[in-house]
Amino acid sequence: MNSLEKLRLLCLGDVAICEDLSKQGSWQPPAGLKPDENTQILFNFEIPLGAQLNPLPRSSGPRFLAHPCAVETVKRWAPGFVALANNHILDGEAEGLITTCEQLTRAGFKAVGAGFAGDQQREAQIWESRSGSLAILNWVFPETHPEWDQNPGPNCWKGLDYSRVLLSRYKKEVNWIVVVLHWSDELFAFPRPQDRLIAKGLAEQGADIIIGHHPHVVRGWEQFGNCPVFYSLGNFYFSDIRDESGNWLVKEVQRNRESLGVEIHFSKGGKPQIFLHSFWRVDGQTISDPFHRAERRLNVVSKPLQKLDIEVYPIWYQKKRQWFNRIGYRWHFRLHQLGFRQFFMTAAQKVRHTFIFPLKPQTRKP
Repeated sequence: MNSLEKLRLLCLGDVAICEDLSKQGSWQPPAGLKPDENTQILFNFEIPLGAQLNPLPRSSGPRFLAHPCAVETVKRWAPGFVALANNHILDGEAEGLITTCEQLTRAGFKAVGAGFAGDQQREAQIWESRSGSLAILNWVFPETHPEWDQNPGPNCWKGLDYSRVLLSRYKKEVNWIVVVLHWSDELFAFPRPQDRLIAKGLAEQGADIIIGHHPHVVRGWEQFGNCPVFYSLGNFYFSDIRDESGNWLVKEVQRNRESLGVEIHFSKGGKPQIFLHSFWRVDGQTISDPFHRAERRLNVVSKPLQKLDIEVYPIWYQKKRQWFNRIGYRWHFRLHQLGFRQFFMTAAQKVRHTFIFPLKPQTRKP
């Protein structure tokens, strides 16, 4: 097929560059893509640029700023699209958001999902090409704890009634619609039951594909009608970050280093074709993974979604979530973040505090 007869969009996971990577130069586009009029990359820019941190505490988690050279690191990916509807986009205050949009624009990207109320950029970006037109819509959800309805700020999810009106409008204007969602909880490998309901609703409203960010791990996929749903692509690149005391604020473990790429080919009159890529984060860069860990993970965590209907899924999910809260999180994440020695020392201290210190000391009467 002639390349002019289709659009190629490579969707990547979260990108958070908080250290100086300028010595490596700008990264080459992943998967050997050469961005042009018909081939572009879409990714979530998790951490904004800015001169200073927002002094207001977040309702959940710390605030971060990207390194000043962060956009320079990915500039070879342009032209392309950058999703900004996320829970950290105001970590550099309104000035940081504006600076981020300006630098991305100068580098050749189109930002979507954040900006001033009423601007189309805050809701959607349109990709016009001789091969067709595509709308990219981007929302952040309340459970991720964003700054809600700030101006300027992120495009906040207002529910399926609102999205129905928006998708109905864009279905009349473009050939395809890609919906990018910053949503759900972190680190757990399976979507919440309500995530599946929302995805189903968006598919019924006309979304052609749904891409998820925020959980920082690869989650499963399923299809509603003709609409594939990828609940989380994981982190494409997320810097390890310490606080001023040297304690880890962010430290990636193996599951955080697995990253899925979803390449979509859009052709008029046909269903979008999906091609998957696996990436692996190493020191200072992300590479194509010869072991295909992200794709293997996708196959494993997709099985419950393929097998369990939406109606019965909540019961299975609740049991799986309880196991993760008690055991899975500590084993897969805390153990590898702290190291075996510190992990078991910390566990021993908790046992000692729980079973020894609370005992009332015995005293002798004089």
